[in-house]
Amino acid sequence: MIGDRPRTPVTIGDVAQHIGVSKATVSYALTRPDRLSADMLGRVTAAIEELGYVRNSVARQLRVGRSQAVAFIVSNAANPLYSELALGAEAEASKTGHVVLIADSHEDPRREREYISFFESQQVSGIMIAPVEDVPQELIDVGQRGTPFVLIGSPPTPQAYPSISGDNVLGGELATRHLLDQNRRRLIFVGGTHLNVDSRRAGARRALEGRRDVSLEFISVERQTAGVGEEVARDLLSRGELPDGIFAGNDLLALGILNVLITAGIAVPGQVSLVGYDDIEFAGFSIVPLTTIRHPSTVVGASAIRMILGQEEELHEVDPRFAPHLVVRGTSLPT
Repeated sequence: MIGDRPRTPVTIGDVAQHIGVSKATVSYALTRPDRLSADMLGRVTAAIEELGYVRNSVARQLRVGRSQAVAFIVSNAANPLYSELALGAEAEASKTGHVVLIADSHEDPRREREYISFFESQQVSGIMIAPVEDVPQELIDVGQRGTPFVLIGSPPTPQAYPSISGDNVLGGELATRHLLDQNRRRLIFVGGTHLNVDSRRAGARRALEGRRDVSLEFISVERQTAGVGEEVARDLLSRGELPDGIFAGNDLLALGILNVLITAGIAVPGQVSLVGYDDIEFAGFSIVPLTTIRHPSTVVGASAIRMILGQEEELHEVDPRFAPHLVVRGTSLPT
C-alpha cells in the first residue's frame, strides 16, 4: 500500500537465525558450497529462497577486494572452440559461486589491451586470455599488481607465465604424419600468426625431417575463419595443380577450404586429403565430416579456473592431460 515503509533487506544474519546456524555457514553456502554437507546446503538454500535473501555483490566486493567474476578474453568469439572452453570454465566457476565474463578482442591487440585494463578496474578474480599475439605488457603489469591470469592455448614462454596448452607441436606432427601415411607428398599448411599455430607448423616440419620426397608449402593468413579458408581454396584452384594434402591451422579454415573444393568438383579425400585442428562441434557434421586434431577443451577451461582461484598449481609447461588426439573422419583416408 502507498505509505507503507519499504521492506528491510534480508541479511545473512536473518537467514542464519531462521534455521539456527552460524553466519559463516550461510556464507559458505554462497561462496564455498563444497564445504557443506548436502543436507546443510539444502537447508540454507531453502531458507534463502523462503526469506528472499538477495546477495549484495557490491558490498562483498568492497569487503574482500575482488568480484566473483573471472574474465575470459578471446581473440575471435566466432570460433566455436572458445564456446567449448567457456563451457568448461563456467561449470567449474559455478562450483564456488563465480561467473565467467567473455570479451571478444576481434583479433585486435589494441582492443585486447583495453579489455585487460577494464577488467582490472572491475576487480575481477582473474583473467583467462587467448592472446592475439605475444603476451601483452598490460597483462604482465596486471599480474604484478595482483590480478592472476592464465594464458589459454599458448605454448609455455621463457618467462614462465601461467599457461594451459596441449602439445600443439605433437598435434601438428600427428596431422602431418597422417597425411604422409596416405602417401600424400605435395603438402600445404595454412595457418595464422597465433603462437599455438606456430607450434602446429613446427610439428608439421618435424614430421618431415629426413623426407626429401615430400614438399611442404606454408600459406600464412591474418585471420583463421571459414571465409579466409574459402579464399585460400580459390587461390589454390587458380594455380591449376592442387596439393594432395592440406593441413589447416584450425577447423574453421579447413571447413572453408572444404566447401570450395567440393563445390568445384574436387574429390575429398580422393584427390585431396584435408586435416583441420580443434575438433569443433561442426567438424563432424560438415558435408564431408572433417578429420581433425582434438584437445579436451572443456577440461582446459575448467583447469584454467582452478588455477586462477588457487585450487590448482600453476602450469608452466605442456601438461599430458591435454594431449592431442587424431580424429579420423571423411576428409582423409583411413590408414
